[in-house]
Order: sequence, then C-alpha cells, then structure tokens
Amino acid sequence: MRLRPSSLPRRARALCGLICLVLGVGVLATAAPARAENPATAPEAAPAPSLLAPPSPDLVGLPTTSIELAQVPVASAAFARAVARYGDVDAAHSAAQTRRAELDHTVTVLEARVGRLEATRASAQARVQGLTTRLHVVEGAIQELAVAAFLAGGEEEHLNSALASETPAISEVDRRHVLGGLSMDVLLSERAAYRGRIDEAAERARTAVEQLGGARDALIGLDADRPAAVDDEVTTASTVATERVAYEDARVLATVDGVEFPLVALDAYYRAAASASAERSGCDVRWWGLAGISRVEGRHGTYGGTTLQPNGDTTRRIIGIQLDGTRETAIVGDSDGGTLDGDASFDRAVGPMQFIPQTWSRFSADGNDDGVSSPFNLYDATLAAARYLCTSSGGLDGDGGLRTAYFSYNHSLPYVDSVLGYARGYERRVEVPDPRR
Repeated sequence: MRLRPSSLPRRARALCGLICLVLGVGVLATAAPARAENPATAPEAAPAPSLLAPPSPDLVGLPTTSIELAQVPVASAAFARAVARYGDVDAAHSAAQTRRAELDHTVTVLEARVGRLEATRASAQARVQGLTTRLHVVEGAIQELAVAAFLAGGEEEHLNSALASETPAISEVDRRHVLGGLSMDVLLSERAAYRGRIDEAAERARTAVEQLGGARDALIGLDADRPAAVDDEVTTASTVATERVAYEDARVLATVDGVEFPLVALDAYYRAAASASAERSGCDVRWWGLAGISRVEGRHGTYGGTTLQPNGDTTRRIIGIQLDGTRETAIVGDSDGGTLDGDASFDRAVGPMQFIPQTWSRFSADGNDDGVSSPFNLYDATLAAARYLCTSSGGLDGDGGLRTAYFSYNHSLPYVDSVLGYARGYERRVEVPDPRR
C-alpha cells in the first residue's frame, strides 16, 4: 500500500502522511503513473498453445494452480519450448509403451499357441498309440484267420461250389470257408484304414513338435527383449513426469492472454478473492479488484526487475524507500527490528502489495497454504490485501465499494482512479469462473 504525494497539493500531502502513519500505508521509491493505462493500447499476447489434460494430482512438484483456471489461455516463448519438449518426450514414451505392449501381446499369443500345439501333439500322440493298439488286434486276427484257412485247405473250391449251386445246401464246413473269406477282406480293409489314420496322426504330431520348437524359440527371444522394453518405458515415463512439471511451471509463469501478468498472479488474485469472500460475508471482492492494486503497487510482483516464481515468491524482495519523513513521506519508526524490511531505524513498505511491517502483522496471511506467511509472496500478500479491503468496505464487486476500499488502502483519488481503471480493464479482458459458484 503506497502513497504518491507528488500528485497532491502540499496540504493534502501532509494529511496523507499522517493517515499513512496511522493506517500503515507504504511508499515505493518510484511512483507509478496515476493515470490508468488504456487497455486498448496493451500489446496482444500470442495465441496460446493447446493445453494438456490436467495432470495427476500425485505428480510431485506440480504448482498448485487452481483447477478452475486450467483452460485460461497463456503464451510465452518459454512455455512454447516447454510444450515442444513435453510433446517430444510424451511421443517417445507412447512409442515405448506401444513396443512393450506389442511385445507382451505377442508373448500372450505365442503362449496360447504353445498351449494349443502341446494339446495337439499330445492328442495326436495318444491317437497314434490308440490306433496302433487296435491295429495290432486286427493284424492278430488276420494272422489267426490266415492260419485257419491254411489248415482247412481247398478254401477256394468250397467257396466256388457253394456259390455255384442252384440249391445250395451249404454245409457247416462250406459256411465257415465262405465267412472266413469275407472276414479276411474286412480285416484287410480295416488294417489299411488304421495304418492311414496312424500316418495322419503321426504327421500331426510331427508338425506340432516342429511348430512348438519355433514358438518356444520365439518366446525365449521375447523374454530376452522384454527387460529392455520395460526399462525404456519406465525411463521415458520418468522423463514425461519431469517435463510435465516443467510444462506446468512454464505455464503458470506464462502471460495470460490479453493482459500483462502471468497465470501465477491470476491464480493468486483468484484464490485470494475466493478466500476473503468466504471469510467475510458481503465483502464480494473479485480477483480483478485485487489485480488492479497489484498492478499499481508492485507491477504484479515484477517491480524493480524481479520476477515471480511458480509458488508466488518473488525472485528478489521488493522493498520501498525508508519512511523517514524525507521525500514527502510520513515518519514511520521501525516496528519489527528490521526483520522484514532490513531497516532497524525506520519501516519500509515490503512485498508486491507494499505492506509496512506493522500492517502486515495485523493482516498477514498464507494464501498458498504452504505453512508460511510472507509479504514477499504474491499469494500471501494478495490474501492479506483482500482482507484489508474487506475490513474497509463492502460491495467490492461494484465501483462504489471499490473506491471506498481503494481510498482506505491509499488516500489518493488519483491512486483510486488508476487502480480502478486497471481493475476494470482486467475484468473485461480475462474471463475466469466465479469462485462463489
């Protein structure tokens, strides 16, 4: 929270100095323009790359950006590079997954084939054994019948006589000769059939054995290849996880389409508005109302060349000028022993929302739920600013309530106009879900 006394008459500046001392309003070394920037002149962001599906919440190291902002378009050179890197490693991982899956599928198919071939071989071998046993019986019968015919003798004469007789009176001997000949023909035919079936079954068994050898050799080769395929899949999966975190980090640091601040800043404003509105009924502060203050107070955490990190910390601490009464500032003696501002003589405004230490001690917050409350973290500072605004006025979703709250934050009408101009510009240019729904 800061004051630009150079934009006010001397008497008003003196009054502001007193109010700053009472309310804890900070002052940056360099004043920002009091006039709101024309949104129409803001540079347009490059088209955002396609966004990925939300990552697994179990992925270690992910920034904790609100899921409601998952489809907010962003763009930056670093983000474009992260997208390209992620695409490359994801494609490599997909290829490794495909190779391993194809290998496993082939193993499954071959194992099933081995099972079928083993069943075919066993069945064919059993059939050979069964047919061979029956063949031996038939051959035994043939031998017995042949011996009987040989011992009887004249088999052909008896047979021809019996068949030629017009009134056959076939004797028992003749009958045996006739039936014996017919039985021999049947037995010989049956023997030939068994031998053919045995040959067919033996061929099936031989074919199954040959194919089993090939299938088992193939399985041995696949078993040897699988460890490398699995290692490749695991390695590329780890790379994908690493690059996904890098992708998300780059995304939260990329500029939101249509404005000049990154997604991490939007998330800080969005979460602070939701938390403050839930804490204080009727406050109704909106993200864009907080973004306007952040723009004027600390340029969204980039004042003096510092930058935001994915967790909302600034890479360098933003610390205002010494509040020692010079340069048209109020005199604010040290209140924290220099713990926050590094000055044990006088207080200085600190962080992206420019709190002086004594005010921070009252409104300090942990906006990103990391267990630490720091005025140098945009999440924490923004939630503290939201709480400050909510104690100053209600109806912060309208200009009247915002003007009252902004004026309490910094007793300067040009400051109020500037902040409100930025806030409304952000509201028009960025569409995000209403956190109260």
